[in-house]
Amino acid sequence: MAWRDSLLKIIEDLRDKESIAIIGLGNTLRRDDGIGVYVASKLRSSLRNVRGVEVIVAEDRVDYAARELMKLKPNLIIVIDAMEFHGNPGDIRIAKLEDVEEPYAYTHRIPIKTVFKLMGIKAPTYVLGIQVISRDFGEELSEDVKVAGDEIVEFLSKILRGD
Repeated sequence: MAWRDSLLKIIEDLRDKESIAIIGLGNTLRRDDGIGVYVASKLRSSLRNVRGVEVIVAEDRVDYAARELMKLKPNLIIVIDAMEFHGNPGDIRIAKLEDVEEPYAYTHRIPIKTVFKLMGIKAPTYVLGIQVISRDFGEELSEDVKVAGDEIVEFLSKILRGD
């Protein structure tokens, strides 16, 4: 099943009755690793007035994201992050957090699963991963990765605003 279909089903199953938290992770000084932050920043703007949706721009601070989640108590968590899954640059995959092998080539210091477990966060959590090209030092995203990020922004904005 394509990532869009999977994500739509996940959101539709919970959307009307529950709240959703979207977390953008990454290091904006490591080129494509910043894609989660890029996407979350755009979504925060786009979804500002959408009831039941909170966007957290956590960068490489998984602990900060967890503290925010403890306050929000969402019923669905979507983590957007750069990934290395040996796909083509800009490929997008979605997986349950518990099914993701960590480390999945992330730059955060502490694995998400570990932090969430320690803090008692039990909401269903999915990782929307974007295949990176470069994690070299620099602030510019690779074109394929940026295009994938913009696809995610457009898709989530549309379904969560009900357009």
